[in-house]
Amino acid sequence: MKTINFLTSHFIPENTAATNRVTAYVKELEKFYKINVFALSEKGVNQPKSLKFSDKTTVYYINQKEFNQKNFIKRAINEIRHLYKLIRTAKTKRCDLTIATTPYMFMIPLCAFLIKGKKIIDIRDLVWEYLGENSFFTKSIKSILRDIMILSIKKYNFIVVTNENEKKWIKSHIRENNILKISNGIEKKKYEILSSLNLYQNKKFSVTYIGNIGIAQNLKILVECAKELSEIDFNIIGKGAEYDELKNYAKTNDIGNINFLGKKSWDEILYFYENSSVLYAQLDEKFKTAMPSKLYEYASTGLPVIYGGVGTAVGFVKNLENAKAVRPNNKDELKEAILFFKAKERFCSDKNQDFIRKNYIREEEAKKIIKIAELMINEGRKI
Repeated sequence: MKTINFLTSHFIPENTAATNRVTAYVKELEKFYKINVFALSEKGVNQPKSLKFSDKTTVYYINQKEFNQKNFIKRAINEIRHLYKLIRTAKTKRCDLTIATTPYMFMIPLCAFLIKGKKIIDIRDLVWEYLGENSFFTKSIKSILRDIMILSIKKYNFIVVTNENEKKWIKSHIRENNILKISNGIEKKKYEILSSLNLYQNKKFSVTYIGNIGIAQNLKILVECAKELSEIDFNIIGKGAEYDELKNYAKTNDIGNINFLGKKSWDEILYFYENSSVLYAQLDEKFKTAMPSKLYEYASTGLPVIYGGVGTAVGFVKNLENAKAVRPNNKDELKEAILFFKAKERFCSDKNQDFIRKNYIREEEAKKIIKIAELMINEGRKI
């Protein structure tokens, strides 16, 4: 049986959008191939050196220590160091095809130049494009990284992206025809649960955010809205680099109508979906090519959605009913959108649920990787 080595920075038991994407790939690929998954552990969590995912799939872990994610230089050094160990381990296992996936951007050049043979790169985010240009130094770093990524991506036999904007970027910088879009989405089982929830259990109007709490999300805007809308309850569920700072800000400013709930299990999150009136997400305008996977989950519930952002995700939101896109980091627009939904009659959007079911069930999208792998392995040529 042919073997595929799969390199990823995120895998089970870590619960992230990247993990869900890779898991869906692995479940499809192992129907036809033997799979070796080489994964970094969640930061600060120790995993065994290896474990069996299934009869055909073995996972090999490189434990990843905690590091300062806010400091770009430290983050880059740690990312490169851990990924180098991951690739060195992967090279000990013979394979017929290597598939590597981001969002750790240094996976792209390290795998491109250190891994021999046929390889596919799965690009979840154009992370280097999110760097600011507010100084000569940061602008220079961004330019250098862009050149490195362009040179590296050319080394791959095939490129997979998650949305049309990423595909457009690749084509404009690399002029590569071997590109396929495999959208992110939501697992069928999760969709079925979310689309069957008994919504609006709590009669008091509330706004809920679920996801990462970092610089990119800038949830301080939501906290400031909570301060001015004291009659509304706000929930922030998740963890991240900005969590403690935000929580302290709310406490210092005596904002009592916002609940910082930390990480919650899937079953616990379902309770908050059933008791929320509006779901909120945001990404800074630098992330215009990004598509938060949480929006697929939000739309599956049928609840109203407010998204602060630009680009790819706004296009998605415009395809929904009972949803509003506002400019990111704009407190007045966010406040206006919240009050708009507060004044509206509550209902569950069957249209949004159907839109997700027809276009964004993860298992259906993941099947596309089979055709690429088959052609790469059996024919040994570009598609």
